[in-house]
Amino acid sequence: MSAATAAPATKTPKKLTWLNIVGYGSGDLANNIGWRMMSMFLATYYIYMGIDPVTTANIFLFARFFQAVVYLLAGNYADRVKPNKNGKFRRLVVAFGVPMMVAICLMYTIPADAEMGVKVAWAIVTYLLYQLLGALGGVPYGALLGAMTQDQNERQRLSSARMVGGALFGLIVTFTLAPAINNVKDQAALAKLMLPIVCIFCLVGALIYVFLYKTTIEQIDVPTQPKVSFIDTLKAIFQNPALLILCFATGFYLIATCVGSIGPIIAKEVLANGADAGTLALITTLVTLINASIGVIASPFGPVIARHLGKKGGWYLGCVLGILGGVMFIFVTNVWLSLVGLALNAIGAQFCGNYVWGMEGDTVEYYEWKTGKRTDGAAMAGLSFFRQMFGALTSWLGPAILAFTGYKSGMNVAQDPTVAENLRLAAGLVPLIGFVISAVIMYFYPVTEKKFKEIKAELEQRRAAEVAKTAEA
Repeated sequence: MSAATAAPATKTPKKLTWLNIVGYGSGDLANNIGWRMMSMFLATYYIYMGIDPVTTANIFLFARFFQAVVYLLAGNYADRVKPNKNGKFRRLVVAFGVPMMVAICLMYTIPADAEMGVKVAWAIVTYLLYQLLGALGGVPYGALLGAMTQDQNERQRLSSARMVGGALFGLIVTFTLAPAINNVKDQAALAKLMLPIVCIFCLVGALIYVFLYKTTIEQIDVPTQPKVSFIDTLKAIFQNPALLILCFATGFYLIATCVGSIGPIIAKEVLANGADAGTLALITTLVTLINASIGVIASPFGPVIARHLGKKGGWYLGCVLGILGGVMFIFVTNVWLSLVGLALNAIGAQFCGNYVWGMEGDTVEYYEWKTGKRTDGAAMAGLSFFRQMFGALTSWLGPAILAFTGYKSGMNVAQDPTVAENLRLAAGLVPLIGFVISAVIMYFYPVTEKKFKEIKAELEQRRAAEVAKTAEA
């Protein structure tokens, strides 16, 4: 892939308004209608519909690997699309986001009285459709951040805004679905509960994508690139050390979130084991609330922490909190202190997540600085590819932990007494290991705030020189 063939315009980007930032953040609220419904409820839904934990784990593993490959193709496609007066990334988000909402509804339409083979096939097909459309819309959504601004503070505000947007949906489902699921008595009632609520959420999500299109802007001129091949996209990913380090550090912190997908089961079998129905409902709601709402609490602190500690420092802080949470959950058996451990785990993951998208934008400039080539789509595709590969492992780990600890699928099934003890150990140890590895990898990330200022200044000088050269010619 050759260097830029045309110089970008020299117009000065406008400062982003609060509406631009809110509009961008709202997009992740819509994205999370699928992500949260999958990460918080889909494993439980499948298992309660009678699909055994191993099969559920394998469905998640295969589908996420499938989406990882689609992300690479989507990045290549995003770099190929030509912008018009309305940009390009916003258009792609809406074009794929709206049909994705239909796919989300279909995931929760498994016939309760169908044969098991039909249930499994239904789960696979609808989940793959969601993953396909999610990848095609997710790449341009991530790349949109870098196209809106190059200002570090504004990028961090956008990154935090998208984390808040996603967490807000988590709060909504906490008070609608979480308490209701444990009150359901059979599979038919579960299916009747889920579908109407999911359809309403998805309709709102489609409208949010339209709102994003109307309120965001694309003002960072990208040099016109020659036709980009799939091999060029792979080179742009694997020749960018900053991007690769970010990808692996992100992957291991995501592993730390694996227990969220089986939160209702952990609440029932570990924290509220043997409790009455009222206590079970309370504990389940609190566990779901922790997984869903921490972003609303933690995300606003992202820019503040970054100003004082830098993004790497904020990442380290998140890992330390997550490690402490894992230790507490393993060794402290008191229910309420165990909930504090889960909360520290979730806060740690949220602190790391606060900086992923701003750092991804920084790696685009880093690669351009190193090579003279700018590939927004490829960088986002690379990060998304690794997120999905690790996400596949994360999705597999939740139900796999259940299988390894001897958990039996189905609703209202009596479990072996050893299940609770084994679940407690696994739910604390696996996140702890993920945070430790993530912190070690992040140590090698090269784009500090100081380094980025140097990169940005040098790129501006290069572009100004290219504009002057073009004018003389």
